[in-house]
Amino acid sequence: MNLVVTHAFGDYQVGNQISDEQTVAEILASEQAQFVVKVASSAPESPFAPAKSK
Repeated sequence: MNLVVTHAFGDYQVGNQISDEQTVAEILASEQAQFVVKVASSAPESPFAPAKSK
């Protein structure tokens, strides 16, 4: 899970994505949790994805 900043705080600006697991946990446990939203981590491309046409 990643976080996206919705209101600037600390060194983070609106739109920054936070993906470090320890940082995510620290932010969610703090008062700054109100300034972020949870988003899905970008998943790796599936090996079963349809082949791209040329």
